Parts: sequence; C-alpha cells; structure tokens
Amino acid sequence: MGLSRNQIKNLVNVESKKFKAPPSRTIKKRKFEGEEQPAFPFMKKPLREPQPPKRGKSVSAAEIKCSDATRALVRERLLEAFTKVAGEVEDMEKKVQVSACDPVGVAVSVESVLYKNMGPSKGAKAAVRYRAILFNVKDPKNPDFRRKLLLGEVKPETLVTMLPEEMASDDRQTQNKQIREDALAKIPDHSAVDEKESECDAR
Repeated sequence: MGLSRNQIKNLVNVESKKFKAPPSRTIKKRKFEGEEQPAFPFMKKPLREPQPPKRGKSVSAAEIKCSDATRALVRERLLEAFTKVAGEVEDMEKKVQVSACDPVGVAVSVESVLYKNMGPSKGAKAAVRYRAILFNVKDPKNPDFRRKLLLGEVKPETLVTMLPEEMASDDRQTQNKQIREDALAKIPDHSAVDEKESECDAR
C-alpha cells in the first residue's frame, strides 16, 4: 500500500530538517566615538596604538646607552641637567619652547659633537674641557647655560672653543663686564698724559 500525499509531505519536512545548515555565528558590533567595539562586554576590545611618554617624566638611561661606557656617562650627565630646565624657566614663552624640546635627543647630539671634535674624555686635554663643560651645564647657579644649550641658542660646536666666562650665567657675565669696565676706567688716558708731557717740554 503506498503512502498518502500528507505522509510524503511530512517525511520530506523531517528529512530536510536533518540537513538544515547551522546559523552563521556573526558578532554584532557597535561603534563608540569613531571606533568599532564588540557589542558584548566579554569580547576583547581593539588594541590601542602605543602613546609616546609624557614630557616631564624621568627618562630611562637605557634610551641614551652607548657601546662606550664613558660616552654614555657624559650623555647621562647632560640629560640630567637638561631635564631640570623645565622646572627652572618662568617665562611662558620659554616654557613653551622647552616643552617642545627633546632632552634625550639634545644630550646625544651634544655629546656626539664633543666626541667628534675633541675625542674621548679620557685624554688629558679633553678631560679638562669635558669637566669644564659638564660643570657649567650642571651648575645649580647657572640655569641660563643649560637652557640656552637645550633650546639651541648655544650650538654644540661652539662648546669646543668657548671660554669658561662665556659659559657663565647671564648675571655672572654682567658682573664680569662691569668689573672689566671699572678696571679700564681706572687706567689713565694715555693721550691726556702725552699732552701734558708735551706742554711741559714746550715750557
């Protein structure tokens, strides 16, 4: 005896359900402030791009390492001085200029120029020069010199031939100038002396 039409229809429906494809597992996403994020809290958020370190933070000495330990030490001392400048300047315009500077880059640049022109700091003559430069850069009473060097107002190339009095602070340079002017004022005018001598001879 054959199957009725309804029985055949029911049998087809049962068999078709066995081979029904599973629903696609799609994850709905929603956007927050221009970026895509999963709609469910247990999903991982997209990785953010690494942010550069904020200015004013202490900089690791690893960023200025050099294969030469002596050169690395000079760079570290320069960097130590340059990182003080931000807290020393009071003028707002200078503050903006200082905040735009890279103390690490300047320290490496200055040391590289010194090494290129004077060689290693172990040499007898070079050691004296290096000590004078580092002393003035780190001198607590000489914030002007390290600020000028950081801002590029004093070029690293000029350090090679710069006199100690030229590295002094603005106040100290003003005092030195006044001392020289006072000393020159005490020296008699040679032209006036010659005139007096000629008058005596004429008599």
